[in-house]
Amino acid sequence: MNRGTVKLIAAGIALTAFHGSPALATDLPKPRIVTKAPVKAPDPGWAGFYLGANAGIGISQMRATVAPVPGSIDRADLGFAGGGQIGFNWLLAPHWVAGIEGDIGRLRIDRSFADWGNVEAFGVSTDWYGTVRGRLAYTNGPSLFYATGGVAFVNLTNNFDNSGAASASFSKSETARGWTAGGGIETMLGGHWSAKAEYLYVDAGNQTIDASFITGGGDPVLVTRIARFENRFHVFRYGLNYRFGGAGPAVALPAHDWSGFYTGVNGGGALSQVNAVNISEIAGAIDIARTGFTGAVQGGYNWQTGNVVAGVEADIGYLGIDRLLRGWNDDNSFGVKTDWYGTVRGRAGYNTGSALVYVTAGGAFVRVRNIYDNDVSNESTTSHSKIAAGWTVGGGIEAALGGNWSAKTEYLYIDAGRQSVTEPDDGTHGFDNRFHVFRFGLNRKFGS
Repeated sequence: MNRGTVKLIAAGIALTAFHGSPALATDLPKPRIVTKAPVKAPDPGWAGFYLGANAGIGISQMRATVAPVPGSIDRADLGFAGGGQIGFNWLLAPHWVAGIEGDIGRLRIDRSFADWGNVEAFGVSTDWYGTVRGRLAYTNGPSLFYATGGVAFVNLTNNFDNSGAASASFSKSETARGWTAGGGIETMLGGHWSAKAEYLYVDAGNQTIDASFITGGGDPVLVTRIARFENRFHVFRYGLNYRFGGAGPAVALPAHDWSGFYTGVNGGGALSQVNAVNISEIAGAIDIARTGFTGAVQGGYNWQTGNVVAGVEADIGYLGIDRLLRGWNDDNSFGVKTDWYGTVRGRAGYNTGSALVYVTAGGAFVRVRNIYDNDVSNESTTSHSKIAAGWTVGGGIEAALGGNWSAKTEYLYIDAGRQSVTEPDDGTHGFDNRFHVFRFGLNRKFGS
């Protein structure tokens, strides 16, 4: 046989051996099919149920009118707010969380007194409040930056006392239903615990009191008055939550170093709590409660030792309060107007690793103008403007965003002292100027 025939026979034997030997076929490696595993979004650890408690402050912003009497009444009061909350979060995407939260607690407001130059008294008091809200948040892992809104319930009493006599005193109590909106920052503390700081605006709707009473001496007359009350409240509170489920986030930031210089901007809302009295002769008082926009720039320096952070911060910006209030049942007007404010404060806080939970206090400056006009038909008014110096106290949470950036939510109470306005015919009026500031800020730290 020639060489070609030998090769052909050898190839046939090899082929036969390959197909004819099951053991050999089994021993050969099988081809692998490569499949790509589905990509699962990282769980920041926020999903699931949580339960917690909160405490802070509530401020009333009530406005009343009585038809057909001209003028209006403001009532502003500061009180305790605290209670408990329960909620559930869903993870929508790696960096987005939606949830629902309900809370109920104490709201301690009690403000009633005779209006300036009258015997009639107006007031508002509250006992408890609750909300049921949705939350939508952006998360960087250890912190949530959220907006919230929903329905609100406030157990309140409005009162209208026309003369100080029991027969002419009227009040109405109800659990008023309205709406609420706000926002805040929540940050993980470790394990299942997290802390939050948030602001809520609560509109509890309007309440009407129909007051019918007899007035006059020898010739009594039945008088009917319709008092209409607009009830609004502002709440700033700290909260502590315990989460059921996962112990911590899969998406985490490195421990943030708060030490060094920083600058930033902030914006939000403000509420005046101004009370005016006639120092020399006329009984009664006036509240001036008005909301406005605030925006400022800030700069500061922090020192950090372990989990303890101390710092100084200064800010200056716009404070847009402008309210001229005509007194009820008279021709007198009272007003407050501000255009800028500033603070120089110390800060002390606890570093959670990625967030700073802090309190703050120091000096405050407000350019404020107080106004008194004893005749609305006369264009001339008496006013006094000055840069009022006072003090401020508050707190908030600042959370790292990544790199050198951080965001904060903060509340400040500002006492700008008393200012006097003297009118030749009606004497001297003292204006106690108080302001509440609720704001969100963005900071950038210098250095690594």
